[in-house]
Parts: sequence; structure tokens; C-alpha cells
Amino acid sequence: MMSSIDGRLNGDRWSEPFDGKNRDILFAPYYTISERLSPEAHMLGRNTVQIHFCPKTFDHTGLPRAVRPEPYLALSPAPRKLVILDPHGKIFYDTNTIMDSDIIAVLGENVSEAYLTHLRENDISYLFAGADGHDLENAMEQIGTLFNIERIVLEGGGIVNGQFLKHGLIDEFSLMIYPGIDGLAGIHSIVEYTGNDDERPATGQSLELISADKLENGVIWLYYRVHRKTPASR
Repeated sequence: MMSSIDGRLNGDRWSEPFDGKNRDILFAPYYTISERLSPEAHMLGRNTVQIHFCPKTFDHTGLPRAVRPEPYLALSPAPRKLVILDPHGKIFYDTNTIMDSDIIAVLGENVSEAYLTHLRENDISYLFAGADGHDLENAMEQIGTLFNIERIVLEGGGIVNGQFLKHGLIDEFSLMIYPGIDGLAGIHSIVEYTGNDDERPATGQSLELISADKLENGVIWLYYRVHRKTPASR
């Protein structure tokens, strides 16, 4: 992830570089560091994908639910994969690749049969994460078994990151800090688990700093390993 110094995610809101440089120049390390992590796949949440790549929404109104929700593996040549968490099957696709990566949709079993047909017609792989699409442990096991993927770069947003933290599914944190600030209360941050006030989604998980590097233009890269001292809360 990349954030402002106050941990906020919306780069359009961050203060300008002190030396007048275009902010886009400072965003460049996000992509180079992502490649240095040597992922076999990237993972995004539905909201992020609809904001940046696929704005259309599939209309399930009046459509019958899937009869036999079983995984589907598309025959696609791209070596890279993009896993998209879309529990309710909201994304309407005009393509089967994003950022030169084949799409793997992670769905809930409550999606419509017509939506599965839509994915197959676009040669998009899919699998199911339980009835509501939130059984992340099951989804990760299937991704490893069906697609032989072991290393995924999770790129949020914050709510998705919070769910993975809560379920003890994050092994490392790679955080780039942009030399600027947002400052407004309520703006999304890099990890946002939605729960009760007494919940502690990081319980039993500790961070070990592996490296801290100053990159070009004042960007800081912090790299942590996650240690689970007790079983993560479910």
C-alpha cells in the first residue's frame, strides 16, 4: 500500500510536493516495489476495481440464483492473475484482462446464474468463498489449489485489508509513505476492519520490521513480517 503520513489512501487529496514536482512522479515506487515483491497474482476489492477499471454494474434484479455454484477455470494465456473480491457479483466486465492480467473473480454463492454465464462468455475464471463470499480462508485455499498460486500482493482497499487482517491471512506488510498529508477525519485508511468498538482485529499478530528505506523524492518504504503469537481471531 501507499499512504500519506497520516495513513490515508486517497492520493488525489494528499498535499503537493514541496518542490513543485507532479505527484504522479512520487507514485512511481508503488509499481516498482510491487514487482520487487515477485507476486504470482495481485488482489483487489470490488470497489477499487469499479472506481479505476470497470465502472459498469451487473443487474441481478429478478434473476434466479446459481443452481450449482462450482469453480470455473478460463483458458487464458496471460501469465499473471488479478484476483477480484466481488461477493455479490456486481462488476460488469467488458474484458477478461486488467493490467495485462487474467481475472479471477471471488464470488458468493448467492450470485445469479446469469452472472456466471456473463463471466464464462468473457472467459473469466471464478470461484466461490462460501454463501456470502466472505469465507476468505476457503478462497485462498482454492486459489492455491486451482491456480497453483502461492504469493499474492493484496492491494486493498482498506476494508478488504481489514478483513484479511482479522482472519490472520496477511504474512507481510509493504507500506510506502508519501511525503504529504490529508488531514481530514473519516477518510479511508490502509486498514479498516468494520466491527464493534471492542473488537481488535490485530489480536495475536505482531510486526517485525525487516527494512526501512528512503526512496527517491522523499518516499519511505517500510517492510514488515507478521508474526502470529496466538491463533488469529475469526
